Amino acid sequence: MNSIRNSLLAACLTLATLVAAPAMAEDVTSELNPKLRGLLQQEMVGIEAAMKEIYSAIIRGNHEVVKEKGQAIHDSFILAQELTDEDRQALKAAVPRAFLKLDQKFHKQAGKLANAGVEKNTRKQKQLFDRMTESCVSCHSRFVDERFSGLKE
Repeated sequence: MNSIRNSLLAACLTLATLVAAPAMAEDVTSELNPKLRGLLQQEMVGIEAAMKEIYSAIIRGNHEVVKEKGQAIHDSFILAQELTDEDRQALKAAVPRAFLKLDQKFHKQAGKLANAGVEKNTRKQKQLFDRMTESCVSCHSRFVDERFSGLKE
């Protein structure tokens, strides 16, 4: 249990460092059409719920839930969802390339987390969960800081 607590403390300290770093924030959702904004918000709500379940599963050693929820997050990648070619082009035009790269990296990490669930490797699960959390905070503080004002410097 101390190992998990120490790991989470280290993640929090890392996140504090990321948040404290100066960044030019921009709200990526302001340029999205209502359909894309809705899909992105729907995805974020689902990811947040899955992350909560994953945290609980990690601390309980429930590898099956880690696998399932990690895979669900991996598969929810917005560009692979209900988007037409026109929607994809509009999304790519509306958001910075850095946003898309962070999103893609996050979903890859979720796939690795699912594999760690298959492997029943709790240590690896904790490490990947920490990285995913860092990715969330980094993205929110960089691209939607108006909505997450607690992440401002």
